[in-house]
Amino acid sequence: MHCVMRHKTLHFISPSYTHRKLEPPFFRDVVDVFEDRMLNWLVKPAKALLKVPNGDVPAVALATNYFEGIEIYIAGRDSKGQSEKFFARGFKRVFPSFSGPEYLRAAVHSSFYKLLRCGFAHDAMFRDGIYFSSVRKEPITVSWPRTNGVFDSDGKLEAAIINPRTFVESVEKHLTDYIRELRRTADSEVKSNFLKAVEVKWHLSGRERNLGMTEDEFYRAA
Repeated sequence: MHCVMRHKTLHFISPSYTHRKLEPPFFRDVVDVFEDRMLNWLVKPAKALLKVPNGDVPAVALATNYFEGIEIYIAGRDSKGQSEKFFARGFKRVFPSFSGPEYLRAAVHSSFYKLLRCGFAHDAMFRDGIYFSSVRKEPITVSWPRTNGVFDSDGKLEAAIINPRTFVESVEKHLTDYIRELRRTADSEVKSNFLKAVEVKWHLSGRERNLGMTEDEFYRAA
């Protein structure tokens, strides 16, 4: 994303901020950029998709990227080699009231990772077992076999039904609460972990990037 003015390029690092916002990268400015990216590249586009015909499933696909990503910033380290674990932890944070025995919740987290997250990432669509409906208000409704009215510990997830609108709203609420916590908290660990993740993912102290060509060459090629 760039704006050209007499051959000068402003390098946008988020929809609202150029690289100057992080020169130097004060904590409050880093949080501003993080919020701007997450809101305008993930949450708001997902909400906009909800208003488009047949956009509810793409909205969920976009919002599903939030779970693993937000856990990276909360944990303060990369998820490399632990993608499913980070996804499950992030999922729990967004949906903390999701009830049921531990084996059921673990199965749900695993199923959402494989059927929803990996389905969208690798197949470009959700996999069998994931359904969408706005009939129920809950973001997620799960069908699990029961024996005499009790969850069967040997059972498997039969279906997970997602309400796209409340699913996306749950992601937005968690992001809003996390941003508020970053700005107000006295908990040094929350801030420290956030900055550790920023360092790992943003490489603010790294070398300058270039396109392998001068600015003149770039615009001449266009």
